[in-house]
Amino acid sequence: MRTSDAFVLGTITGAVVVWLWGREIEDYVGEKTRGARTKAAEGMRAVEEKTGKVLDRSGDSLRRAEEFLQDTKEHVSEALRAGQEAIRPAPTTGKA
Repeated sequence: MRTSDAFVLGTITGAVVVWLWGREIEDYVGEKTRGARTKAAEGMRAVEEKTGKVLDRSGDSLRRAEEFLQDTKEHVSEALRAGQEAIRPAPTTGKA
C-alpha cells in the first residue's frame, strides 16, 4: 500500500470513528480534562488579579515619578534663570 493510499484510508477511518462515536469521545475527554480546565481557569483568575495589582502600583509609581520630574524641571529652570542673572553684565548707564 502506498503512503497516499494509507493516508486516505486513515482519513476515512477517522471520519467514520468520529461519526459513530464522536459524542462518547467528547464526553470522555470532557470528564478527564475537567480538573485541568478548572485549575487553568483558577490560574488565569489569579494572574488577572495579580496583574491588576501590579499595574495599579506601577500607575502610582509613574505619578510619583512625574511629580518628581516636574519638581526637578522647576528647580533646574530656577537655577538656570539665577545663573543667567549672575552672568549677565550690568546695564550701561550711557556715560562714556
